[in-house]
Amino acid sequence: MATTINPTDGGPELLDDARESLRVERRRVADEREAFRAFRGRVASVPSEPIRTDGGAGPATGGGGPIGIAEGSRAIGTPGSPGSSGSGPPAGSGLVAVRNAYQETVMSVPHYEVEYDDTYERSVAEEFSPELAYTLTRESRFHAECKRPLLDAIETAIEERERFAETVRSETESVDRAASRLAPIRSEVASTARTDLSEDGFGTLDAYRARTEALIDDCDRIAARRQRELASHERDLALDGDLDIPTYLYQDLDATYPVLATVGAVGDRLDDLKRRIERAMADAS
Repeated sequence: MATTINPTDGGPELLDDARESLRVERRRVADEREAFRAFRGRVASVPSEPIRTDGGAGPATGGGGPIGIAEGSRAIGTPGSPGSSGSGPPAGSGLVAVRNAYQETVMSVPHYEVEYDDTYERSVAEEFSPELAYTLTRESRFHAECKRPLLDAIETAIEERERFAETVRSETESVDRAASRLAPIRSEVASTARTDLSEDGFGTLDAYRARTEALIDDCDRIAARRQRELASHERDLALDGDLDIPTYLYQDLDATYPVLATVGAVGDRLDDLKRRIERAMADAS
C-alpha cells in the first residue's frame, strides 16, 4: 500500500489514476447495494420457524443440526433426515434459504473474491454482527427473533453503501475540480519554463515573478480547499480503525493523497521557476 505524499512530477497521470480508482469503487458500491437489496427481498420472503415450546433451543420435533455444519452432507430437513416433519417446512430450511440467498446475492458480486474472499460465516459476522452470524450458522431454526434483527442489519448495510456512494461521488467531484484548476497552472508553468529569461528585461522578469507568485497562491488555495473536503469526508463517514477515506480509495496508487501530491509537485515547479526568474532579475539589474 502506498503511503507517500509527493511521488509525482505534477503531471495529470496521478489524478487520472485516482479518477479510475473512483470509477471502480463507484461500480463496486452500487453492485453491493443492489446485492443487499436483493438479499433483503429474499430474506423477507423466507417464513420464520416456530421456537420449541418445551424450553429447548432446538427444533420442536426431530434433531436438525447447525447450518454451518450441515454443508457438504444431507441438507437440514430434507426428506429422510431427522429434522423432517409431516407438515410445514422442514426444520432448518429457513436457515438454508437465507444462506443460499446470501451466497447468490452478496457473495456473488463480481469483485467479491478480489475484495473479500470470506466464507459465509465470516462474511455475515463482518457485515452484521458475530451474534447474528452465530444464529445463522449454529442455530437449528430461522425463528422470528432472528429474522427481525437480520432485516434491520441488512437495512443498515444498504444505508452504509448509500452513504459511501455519496462520499465517492463527492470525492470524484473534488478530484475533478482540482484537476481542472491545476491543468492551466501546469500549462503556464511549462510555457514560462521554456522561456529564455536571459533575453528579457528587468520589468518583464518582474512581471513573470508576480505571475508565478499568484500561481503559487492558487496552488495554496487548491490545497486548502482539498484539506477541508478531506476533513468533511472524515466527519461524514468513519471507516474502521485508523483507515481514512483516501487510504482506502487510493491504496493501489503511488500516492495516498493524489490531489495533495499533485498540488505539491506543481508548487515545487513554481518555486523552482521563481528562483530562476529571481536569478535572471539579479543578472539583469
